[in-house]
Parts: sequence; structure tokens; C-alpha cells
Amino acid sequence: MIDFRYHLVSLVSVFLALAVGIVLGAGPLKDPISEGLSQSVQQLRQDRDALGDQLKTAQAGSRNRDTFITDMQDQYLAGQLEGRSVALVTLPGADADDVRPLTQAVTDAGGRVTGRIDLREAWADPASRSARDTAIANLRGTAGGTSGTATATRTTSPSPSPSASGTPGSAADRAAAEVLARALVTNEATPAERPDETSRTLLDGLSRAGLLDVNGETPGRANAVILLAPGVATAVQGGVVATPSPSPSPDGTPAWLSLASVLDADSSGAVVVGPASSATTGGILAAIRAQQPLASAVSTVDTGGTSMGAVTTVLALREQQQGSAGSYGFGAGAKADLPPRGSSG
Repeated sequence: MIDFRYHLVSLVSVFLALAVGIVLGAGPLKDPISEGLSQSVQQLRQDRDALGDQLKTAQAGSRNRDTFITDMQDQYLAGQLEGRSVALVTLPGADADDVRPLTQAVTDAGGRVTGRIDLREAWADPASRSARDTAIANLRGTAGGTSGTATATRTTSPSPSPSASGTPGSAADRAAAEVLARALVTNEATPAERPDETSRTLLDGLSRAGLLDVNGETPGRANAVILLAPGVATAVQGGVVATPSPSPSPDGTPAWLSLASVLDADSSGAVVVGPASSATTGGILAAIRAQQPLASAVSTVDTGGTSMGAVTTVLALREQQQGSAGSYGFGAGAKADLPPRGSSG
């Protein structure tokens, strides 16, 4: 049985050990300990400063490369989209600041941006599905039933496009995509610069239904389209799986994939461009690249928001017109940095 003497011995031992530690720390071990801590702190500071210098150098290099690409862009892209027209479609969450450099790149390539459409969350939100489908049903008569996805013939050799049955998304997603496609794009090599009455009616109806916003003037029909995709809030890389949210938002990806597929099939080609994170798990580019035959029809660019991304997007549009498609950038699923540059004219 543990008695008082045992407790007393234990307490004495603790205090003796504490006293010895204090004596040693303040005496013969004081200098080695202090010196060791000082050296460690100094090394950490040096490592921090070195990493800071490396970061500044990398940032300066990136800025200088972007400046160089921007300065050379008009010469490099000259004639790549000569006489072609392009519609811009931004998906919810896409960075609006990326529109200007893309517009400039298309212009430098000899093309013309017909206008910009900003799609709203209601387009793909299951909670708004009933209202969207009702609006689409009312507009399909104006659009002529469907946009002709299954029978459309491109003026150039077509890149392989999914059949109507192979298009991602539900039948309702495809119907919505076909109405928008009729308003925005055409297979004609030289479409009218001004919107026709049908396009005006469709875009006005979609806007009043809360499905999209027409940014600026109502666009005429274009023969190619760029879709701007949003990034992923928490990118999943290196095999690390993000902790699921307790109340995950509904996944509208099938509707966006259906839209990209139909716009591609009803024009000379579509390119979906987004930031690097859009090629990670949960991103729209990742979803396109993972699905065939969609990945062989719709081009993707994961360097959106950079000068390289704008150049790559234009070259991908040129490639689409020639009947090919590709996945470009540095993210998962990319097959090359950028497409080959075609001869101008």
C-alpha cells in the first residue's frame, strides 16, 4: 500500500530533477543550448529569405512572359481566324476579367466577337429545373423545334461530335442547349452580322425567364463559340480528396456538358477555357476530358486567365474549324501545351 513516505520521496525526486535541470541549463549547458537555438532560428530565417527571393523571381518571370506573349500576340495570331465570328458565353462563376483578353486575341487573329452571354445558375440548378423547362418549351416553337444538332453539317470538315443520343445531360438539358444554340451560332461560313428576329426573340425570352443576361447589344449568330468556365473553389490535386461539404450544392455539370456539346455541333466548333483548377476534380474541364466522345469534339484550355490561355484558345478555335479538337494546358488530361499554329489566311 502506498504510504506518505512514498509520496514524500516522489516529490523530493521531482524537485531534485528540476533543480538539476535549472543548474545545468544555467551553467555548463547554457551556451550550447542557446547557441543551438540561435543557429536554428538563423537557418530558418535564411531559408525563408531564400524562398521569398525564389518566389519573387518566379513571379517576375511569369509577368515578363505574359508581357512578351501579349506584345507578340497580334503578330503570332494574325490571320488565324480571318473572317470568322465568335460568340462568348460565360458560365456562372467564371472570371469576367478574362473576357477582355480573349476578345482582343480573337480580334488580333482577324476574327470578330459577336457578343457576350452570361448564363445564370438557374440554367443548371435542379431547383429551377421546372421553371427552366417551361420557358424552354414555350420558346422551342420559335426556335423551330430543335436547332438541328443531329443533322447539322459544318462548312468545314467536322470534328467528331456526339450524336443526339450520346450528348451528355438529360433530354431537357439538350432542349435548353438547342434553343440557345439557335440564337447564338450557325454553321454558315459567313453569318449575318446583325441578329435575326428569331435570335432576338429567343434571347429575350431566356433573359426574362432568368436563365441568362445579354451583356451589351444582342449578338448576331456566330460560327464559333468560346465558353468561359469557372475554377474550383478548393482544387483537389495530388490524389488528396477534399472533405465533403455537409450540404453540397447541386451538381449542374451535366447541363454544362450538354450545352458545350450542342454548341459545338451546331457551329464550326467550341472551346471551353478555364483556370488551372477547372481541370481538377469537380471542374468542368475535368468532366469534359473524362467523357468520350465529348473530349474528341470539344476543345479545352486550362490556362485561362493568362496570356498563354488567350493565344491557346484562338489556336484551338482555328483547329476546330479544320475538323480537329484537343485538350491543352498543363492540367490533368491535357495532351499538349497548345495547338499547332496554322498558316494565316
